[in-house]
Amino acid sequence: MSSDKTVRDVMLETVLNQIDTNNPPEARATYDRLIDEGASNSQALRLMSAALREEMDRMLEEATEFDAERYAELLAEVKVGD
Repeated sequence: MSSDKTVRDVMLETVLNQIDTNNPPEARATYDRLIDEGASNSQALRLMSAALREEMDRMLEEATEFDAERYAELLAEVKVGD
């Protein structure tokens, strides 16, 4: 198993957990919005995982903690077709 697949799987699992637990609430809202805009389940999860990965990459590059506000902003920018 490649490390990229492992990272992708962890990101998907994390996003699913966020949606299921409504934590952060922006995750459920983003998922619902994407589905309403015509995204498939897998497309919505993939788009949201990309936003999470962007925040995680920033954390690693800058050696900072998770920024929930920035993550919420990234989720708000996710669009179907991205």
